[in-house]
Amino acid sequence: MPALNQYFLTLIDGRKLSYALYGPINGKPVFYFHGTPSSRLEPLLLNVYVKSLEQSLQQYNIQLIAVDRPGIGLSTYNLHNSFSSFAGDVQQLATHLHISSAGVLGWSGAGPFALSVAFHFPKLITAIYLITTFTKSFGEPAVFKVMHANKYYFGTAKYAPWLLRAIMNIVSKKPARKPMPKWLSGLPKVDYDCMNTPECIQHLSAVTICESCITGSRGSVQEASLYFNPTGYDIAQIQQPIHFWWGTADNVVPIIHAKAIAEHVPNANIHYKQDEGHLSIYIHYFEEVLAAIAKQ
Repeated sequence: MPALNQYFLTLIDGRKLSYALYGPINGKPVFYFHGTPSSRLEPLLLNVYVKSLEQSLQQYNIQLIAVDRPGIGLSTYNLHNSFSSFAGDVQQLATHLHISSAGVLGWSGAGPFALSVAFHFPKLITAIYLITTFTKSFGEPAVFKVMHANKYYFGTAKYAPWLLRAIMNIVSKKPARKPMPKWLSGLPKVDYDCMNTPECIQHLSAVTICESCITGSRGSVQEASLYFNPTGYDIAQIQQPIHFWWGTADNVVPIIHAKAIAEHVPNANIHYKQDEGHLSIYIHYFEEVLAAIAKQ
């Protein structure tokens, strides 16, 4: 998978932070945080389903700064990784890029990282755009128990990380050629249909799990276990506008995470989409998200 516009920042502790730039160089800056397991290449997924990612970003004059989190993709592993430590990494990246204010956009597992950087650096982050993401710690009452099939992935990361690392090291060696059977995946039909061609499933797995584990699975498994930790932020104290998109057919991110934003954030905009799933809402509504960013 080509890594166009690939860059590295050496952080103050000596670690390397990998990131990619998409869109016009003078466009409105927006930090892009990928799902889990995934990578800075995730936005390229849009090229398979809709019009060119670059064309869309040019249309809305937005530059995405897509960051590999510690130990993922080409970024250096951080033994002491946390939601708040990654926020500090992003702040260093903003300083390096001479960015004094920006938006932040994230999908799926990106939520706690986006909310953390907004909470800890409110002058840097002007608005948050979340596409069906986690917002609450899995360690909070009733959060983990309402998860669907993906609870096995995250549960294994917490209770048997050695096993998940071994599995990830195997499955990430090359892109998948076909999706797992629908009955085994547990995905709703709208999501399964989005990956039910060789081109789609190969590209999806290449930019997510394969690139995530390109230097090994330690970082991805460590990150999966982080979701059980305290988030380190208080949603109710985040004053910036938060847009949250959630599909009624999504069984990857339960509605409890959307409700946390709707009920506690003073400046929340919830976009419920009927019959959309976890992957389908990303594909079908990415343009709507860009339009919302452009209006801010």
